[in-house]
Amino acid sequence: MRYPVMLRQLPNLITVLRAIGGLAGAWLLLQSAGAGLEESAVYYGVLSGVVFAVSAASDWLDGWLARRLDAQSELGALLDPIADKVLTGAYLVAYTLIAGGNPALAIPVGIILLRDVLVTGLRLAGPKRGPDAYAVTGDAKAKTALTMIVVALPFVFVTAGFSDIASWFYYWVGGVWLCAAMTAWSAIPYLRAAFRRA
Repeated sequence: MRYPVMLRQLPNLITVLRAIGGLAGAWLLLQSAGAGLEESAVYYGVLSGVVFAVSAASDWLDGWLARRLDAQSELGALLDPIADKVLTGAYLVAYTLIAGGNPALAIPVGIILLRDVLVTGLRLAGPKRGPDAYAVTGDAKAKTALTMIVVALPFVFVTAGFSDIASWFYYWVGGVWLCAAMTAWSAIPYLRAAFRRA
């Protein structure tokens, strides 16, 4: 069955909304941290958590819809990892700002952002090495899944009643370092593809 063109654009629209959700959710998180009233802090914090949960779930939804509607495309394959990076990167930057730029957090977040910018740049403007040269690898998918879990953990901790951030902050930062290590490792296949001799 051939679906209408407008309907077949729905997966890409969801992907773009995921990136926008990442930026909006990170802004809400910053508003929560800077709120003068506890009620406002809770309000913005809950909204930020909900936005992240919905945005993260959309990573599965857009792929499922693309397959269901037979709407898989090169544009979708390009946009999907970019949206994931914007979502997780925006929240990680917000966490870093809330932590006052603590180097223990800022350094791994910087590694993650640098890698993501580099790989995205290779996909957009790197040497052409065939249609699948810069395809998303299994390691990159695992890295994205782990990063989404780590980004979600502070919301989980606070919701579970662990509101004393100092008691778990550095354990959580260890998770961010693990994400940074996986992120750096997952960049290797893309670098090899970029510098491989034609």
